[in-house]
Amino acid sequence: MFELRTVLLAAVAIGIAYVARGLVNGYKLRARRQGLPGPPHSWLFGDLGTMGKINDANPARAHPHAVLIQVRKMFNLPRYMYLDLWPITYSILVVQDPDMAQQVVVEHQALKHPIPKDIMEAVVGPDDMVTMDGPQWKMWRTMFAPGFSNKHVMSQVPGFVDDVNIFIERLSEHAERRDVFRLFERTSRLTVDAIGRSVLNIQFNMQRGDHAFFRALTQQLQLLENGPFGILTGWSPLVIYQKWCNNRIMSDYFGKVLDDAYAKRRLQREIKDDSGRTTLDLALDSCFAGESSIVEARPEKLNPTLRTGIITQLRTFVFAGHDTTAATICYLFYVLSKNPTCLQRLREEHETILGSSSTIASTLKSSPHLLNQLEYTHCIIKETLRLYPIGGTVRSGSPSLHLTDRETGEKFPTDGYMIMIDQYGMGRSEDIWGPDANDFNPDRFMPENSGKIPKGAYRAFELGPKNCIGQNFAIMEMKVVLALVARVMEFSTALDEEGLAEVGRDGSDFAKDPSFRKGKQDVEGEEMYQVLVGAAKPREGMPVRVKKVDWKP
Repeated sequence: MFELRTVLLAAVAIGIAYVARGLVNGYKLRARRQGLPGPPHSWLFGDLGTMGKINDANPARAHPHAVLIQVRKMFNLPRYMYLDLWPITYSILVVQDPDMAQQVVVEHQALKHPIPKDIMEAVVGPDDMVTMDGPQWKMWRTMFAPGFSNKHVMSQVPGFVDDVNIFIERLSEHAERRDVFRLFERTSRLTVDAIGRSVLNIQFNMQRGDHAFFRALTQQLQLLENGPFGILTGWSPLVIYQKWCNNRIMSDYFGKVLDDAYAKRRLQREIKDDSGRTTLDLALDSCFAGESSIVEARPEKLNPTLRTGIITQLRTFVFAGHDTTAATICYLFYVLSKNPTCLQRLREEHETILGSSSTIASTLKSSPHLLNQLEYTHCIIKETLRLYPIGGTVRSGSPSLHLTDRETGEKFPTDGYMIMIDQYGMGRSEDIWGPDANDFNPDRFMPENSGKIPKGAYRAFELGPKNCIGQNFAIMEMKVVLALVARVMEFSTALDEEGLAEVGRDGSDFAKDPSFRKGKQDVEGEEMYQVLVGAAKPREGMPVRVKKVDWKP
């Protein structure tokens, strides 16, 4: 009895100490927030009350970055603000100022914040390139950089043309049925096929069927869903087991692909031509760099640690590379459907540089360098990413890092804050882009206007040494899709009651989760607002109708 009482008293004492420590830390956070730019602050609730009210005025599943610029406008704040969100999550320093963003990412190269690490580890495995820093990041970046060089990306165009032709076949089927479908479902299958072919030399054939790897990846993302009960269900033994099974499926599959590629590469003494080789092939070259070409001197199997690391990076490329590009392709067709003058100019550029739509596939296969001449097409891609950024970066503040407002000379602390580079808010700020900041205007990126854009204002793939390694590949994909599709297909959104009812029966995660349709269904007048599902995606997966066209100049 005495021992039980002692244990209980000790437990109570530990609990009281823990709560007291939390309250002390909370007081420090509240005190630190005083006097810093931000919405009206409460000692009791911090900024949670303000954020809650603004969230309630938006769709339940609207992406958080759409809310932040509303906070700034509502309280007439500068292009940076502090948010005290204790005890729900980290306190945040939101940066919507291009120069301050450059200070964080380029000048100081602040370390990446740990918050994305848990999410990425659940999807791709431990130690992914996206969330790491230091020598380890540099090693992986150096190993995989050759596979994402512009030269190598251009060599992948012929294969991707074949993938897009299948995409057009599937769109034609929808056009004939005159049905409503989620465009993201089609574009994501296209980009999975593309990255499987280019990075791994794998024929996923997702546009014509299904694949065990993709099923596991899709379910894993659904299990990580950040819906209203995500925190509770995440601790369910069944969910934990399902996550483990999905990870096992994905790792085993990529492990076999890697082992086969390594065995093949090990037997090759010298490679003189990189054409036809994958990103993985080029990465494996570094495993043999500086070694003798004597086959017997090479290990039969990869070092286990290196093998695990390569598998993680490959999973990262497939996850991040397909998801973000697929969402952007959706928005490309969306903005073009809303801006017929821009669509006309795009088509005229393609006709002038690439020739007739009937011969364009063979033209691109034989002359992929022509993609580099599509100036207006590239501007459309940039303008779409300005208005609908897919991701962003979060960095860790530190005692030594203070950000300077160049206009006032005032310095602002970052210690204890997660620094969020808010691309959405930056991209829609009128004091950066002018009074038409919310309008779609690709001409702002034309060479004659590029000098008007403040340095660091456009950062769709982030800037600095840790920018997106796959940006050349993503831009190539988008250009090829537009070149092959824009003159033969036209899209229209189907967010009407009939359209939503039709896709509501497709069994997708959007259909199964009613929170996607909770509350008002526009963000400051934007009906195709972004939602956060892994990365930023179009509402409802972008329900559309498509029709065939035969555009002539």
